[in-house]
Amino acid sequence: MSVPSVHVAKERLKTLLMADRMQCTPETAEKFSSDIYHTVSKYLEVKPEDFHIKITHSDIHIKITGENY
Repeated sequence: MSVPSVHVAKERLKTLLMADRMQCTPETAEKFSSDIYHTVSKYLEVKPEDFHIKITHSDIHIKITGENY
């Protein structure tokens, strides 16, 4: 498995796990994450690869990585 394939598989697994935690379909979880990203990106300059969302039954954690100021 090449590095890009590993990354794609990892992202798909994260989407499935997030969907399970939210008790919704993977498509709905992906749409939810995308909507959050687009809302945040209206106010902050952030790249999709630097934007990470972790959803549990009780919390939503957003982590933005990248340059340190």
